[in-house]
Amino acid sequence: MSSTRSQWHEIELPVKPEAVFNLLLAPKLIRGRWDNQGAIITELEGAWVLAWGERENDPDYVTGARIKSFQAPTRVILAYEYCRSRTGLIPFGVGMTAEFTIQKASGGTLLRITQSGFPSTPQADIFYEACGHGWRAALQGIGLALAPATPPRR
Repeated sequence: MSSTRSQWHEIELPVKPEAVFNLLLAPKLIRGRWDNQGAIITELEGAWVLAWGERENDPDYVTGARIKSFQAPTRVILAYEYCRSRTGLIPFGVGMTAEFTIQKASGGTLLRITQSGFPSTPQADIFYEACGHGWRAALQGIGLALAPATPPRR
């Protein structure tokens, strides 16, 4: 059995944990926080599908996951059931998880995303890096969406 690797990303946000939790579960808000015009997210009865890339009709990646754990407002775990790139199915995608943990912090709320189950193989490196870029962009978008408005200068 080959070893796996994980990556985690976090951001502190100036809002209550419940607001962060609600933001994570609203597909329209998820799409709005990505820096990628081609992000499409749909949720139906606990199944999530995400397609992203520069071309909306020919996305770089499509993943499908099911909610494995739901503990409002502190934790959600998604278990991946389907992953493909434009070139075909990604055989190692099934079995990965994404865990979102939300906890109170001094300035508001700490959101951490941990994605686990990436094989430690060269074949998985490109997808691993793409996921890391996607999570960093998503957190940056969340931070911008929830940042307090700066009053205009006079």
